Amino acid sequence: MLKRPKKYSARSTEEKAVRMVEWLTDKKGKDVLALDLSRENTLSEAMIIVTASSVRHGQGLADHLLEEAGKDNFEFLRMEGQTVGQWILLDFNDIVVHIFQRDNRELFRLEDLWPAAGVFADTREKI
Repeated sequence: MLKRPKKYSARSTEEKAVRMVEWLTDKKGKDVLALDLSRENTLSEAMIIVTASSVRHGQGLADHLLEEAGKDNFEFLRMEGQTVGQWILLDFNDIVVHIFQRDNRELFRLEDLWPAAGVFADTREKI
């Protein structure tokens, strides 16, 4: 029987999330938080939240994430909000990435919705 190569990366969700956080911080994404939602009964295994400094920066973060994820063969389903750039959502099947402008992130406070979630990575400044 012919063994077919895997279509997508076999890396764990945590490994993929940590790589994505690295890519986002390399491009100056701020306050990056990667949550482990695997025990939270949500539609994804993980969520990454990042703040962009401008609309163009947010769009650049989304483009960079797509490019790097493609190189590593991460499954990508869709993107929403890139044209307006205030809140860009990227769905990588097991990981959902939210790229916010600061005001919108403070308004929606997604990180507060799952206070018991585990944390894969956190680059937020500690006060």
